[in-house]
Amino acid sequence: MASIARRLPHYKFGLIADVQYADSDNGFNFSRTNERFYRRSLTLLKEAVYVWKKEKIDSVLQLGDIIDGKCFSEKKSDICLQRVLNQFNELQKDVYHVWGNHELYNFERKFLMTSELGPKEECYSPPDCAYYSIDLHQRLRLVALDCYEVSLLGVDKSYRYFDQAWNTLGAINQNDTWNSPEGLVGLEKRFVKYNGGCSTRQIQWLDEELAAAKRRKQNVIVIGHLPVLESSAHAANLLWNFDEVLQVLKANKDCVLCYFSGHDHDGGFDLDESGIHHITLAGVIEAIDNNPFGTAYLYDNELEIKGNGSVPDFCIDLKYPIRTGTS
Repeated sequence: MASIARRLPHYKFGLIADVQYADSDNGFNFSRTNERFYRRSLTLLKEAVYVWKKEKIDSVLQLGDIIDGKCFSEKKSDICLQRVLNQFNELQKDVYHVWGNHELYNFERKFLMTSELGPKEECYSPPDCAYYSIDLHQRLRLVALDCYEVSLLGVDKSYRYFDQAWNTLGAINQNDTWNSPEGLVGLEKRFVKYNGGCSTRQIQWLDEELAAAKRRKQNVIVIGHLPVLESSAHAANLLWNFDEVLQVLKANKDCVLCYFSGHDHDGGFDLDESGIHHITLAGVIEAIDNNPFGTAYLYDNELEIKGNGSVPDFCIDLKYPIRTGTS
């Protein structure tokens, strides 16, 4: 009985990315290479919620692009968002969100900050910032990044980082539309309008958060919509200043377990040189014959992720094991 008790998880959470629901017929991505199944994505979310309810999870990490930009052009942003949130609400559990480009196609940042997609009251977040942290368990801290803090999406010219975003794109992307990576080479492909970056202030905050977690001997999960490791995603989907985030993660490798992201609908995975797992979840919106989501289980010595559909299984050793008998 004792050995069985030790295998009971201390905490369980769901993982999902790029639901991108719209009440629209099927369509294609920007380059018209992949088909998108707008209405079916809501059905797949319902299936994930059904599994999570059976598993009695404690929370969900929603990795961005909860509805599609088509909702805005069709004037259905509010109703489509509510339909998706209604599915999550079936769980009656906390859902921790990060923003992707499609949230910002539909809504202004000011609206998102005070919506259900913004940081929860119990989260630690600097004033007027969308990045935040919270303890999921006394030995597991969640740190959520705002990958579009430096961005042209969902803002006007008065936004504090508008000029920085404009100059960043203009210096590298010479295309007529900044959503096109045509002519860009290698890692330059990330400098497109549908990506974004983290401010210097956010990078400093991330470093401080991770340093504090190390002092408290907490394992840390970092999430953001955009991948930050080249080998875990296509170059055209990376955070503009991914190298700065990577530097901070690697400097705090003693506490960081993994970085979860979405945005790259093909999904991907790799270990960086410091042993941090970078897991890019495949997008629900382009799932053809599977339902990509994950369910994670925090045990005494490891974090196990049970993948569904094209999401593989992972087992990550904890940096700070949980003593048996503690909650």
